[in-house]
Amino acid sequence: MLVSSPPYTAHFVQPIAPQEPVPVRLLVGDRRLDLAVGRPMDFAALTLLSDHAVSKRKADLEGPGVRAFTKRAISRWSRPIRLGRFLDTRHIEPNNISHLLMDIVPLCLAARRALGDIACVFRPLQPPFRELLRHFGIEPVCTYRPVAGERLSFRLSRGLAQFGIDARFDAPLYSYTGEVYEDHLAAGNGPHNVFVSRRGPRAPTNGAELEVFLTRRGFSVLYLEDHPIPEQIARMQAADRVIAIHGAALAFLALKETTSTVIEIMPPHVYHDHFPVGIGHKVGRYVQLIPQFDEDVQFRGWPAIYPHKQRPFAVDLVQLEEALDDDAKEFAPKALTG
Repeated sequence: MLVSSPPYTAHFVQPIAPQEPVPVRLLVGDRRLDLAVGRPMDFAALTLLSDHAVSKRKADLEGPGVRAFTKRAISRWSRPIRLGRFLDTRHIEPNNISHLLMDIVPLCLAARRALGDIACVFRPLQPPFRELLRHFGIEPVCTYRPVAGERLSFRLSRGLAQFGIDARFDAPLYSYTGEVYEDHLAAGNGPHNVFVSRRGPRAPTNGAELEVFLTRRGFSVLYLEDHPIPEQIARMQAADRVIAIHGAALAFLALKETTSTVIEIMPPHVYHDHFPVGIGHKVGRYVQLIPQFDEDVQFRGWPAIYPHKQRPFAVDLVQLEEALDDDAKEFAPKALTG
């Protein structure tokens, strides 16, 4: 039974299924670790609420300069855009396709599934972001202006404690919203063994050697940015053994029912459990590789981590070969015994 109290209306309370920890094989430098990676917090239910409000974007608008001042002025003093029911995502705005798929789209789809037609509010978006949203039938309302109407919001509950979803949430929201992508699975079209490489930040400095090595092992090299969004989705739907530089490519696996193997290659001194938590329960064998790791970088926090995360680096081919050899043993046909 839903219980509402003014000024909030509760539209649904959706139980959250327990999720077992995901076994992850981690190769970091010369160390070999077996991890059990689970969600940082477990919750009992997800609640969709609404209240009548004027919603303003406040984050990321501080700072000097004409552009920052203009955005602040638009956000604070413009006349509100009047909508019906709306979900304002601007406080958890993604800066890449991975965050869009793992955090924002699940909320939009869950709200739309419960209430039908709603408006999803974003700040101005790059064309690939718009293309991805439209793939899911989401036509974004992009603005810095205030928005007025029946504002939707989600809360995660554990017992009686309520947790608002904000920009610094600890786990991919996809892992709490359930299989909201089931209705959006596309037919696969592409090779089964795929290496998803990158250009620019996080590009492998030994890319030519790496591509020759993986081609000999039966992998096709894929640069997703060379393809439109529907083709990116189709290619990742077809992939069953995936090697990928840490980034947006892995988020497309959330749209799949299962993937046999994922080998995620991290930059030096950077560790994330974002993808094991988000998609690991759909993966048969999950492996992460880190060429080298200095814990002092992690201890100094994000300002120290970010430069390492964004610069090109050399993939450790010895690590990668070991991971592939272990994978071949794991899935090799078992000999019959008499």
